[in-house]
Amino acid sequence: MGIFFKRAKPRQFEYKPRYYDPEKEAREQRRRELCGEDPEEGKNGEYKPGQYIRRDMLARRGIGQRGRRTKSTMNVTRTVLALLCLGAIVLWILLT
Repeated sequence: MGIFFKRAKPRQFEYKPRYYDPEKEAREQRRRELCGEDPEEGKNGEYKPGQYIRRDMLARRGIGQRGRRTKSTMNVTRTVLALLCLGAIVLWILLT
């Protein structure tokens, strides 16, 4: 069966940075080392690709901190409404 159909190969990811200067990177690295700065220290404040993806995904689903609060409030509201409905049904049955 596989002989009759030609399968397309997956597209390859070929990212080539446009403005990468290895000499500049080496100079900055040497400057950080000579000045006594930790080379990894500067990366804490910088953006890392994909660092906000999980937070945004959870926010879209409503699972974030605000979403949890809303979910618990909705659960309490549903429980109270269910109890009120049940009480109304019991009163209706008793009074009839």
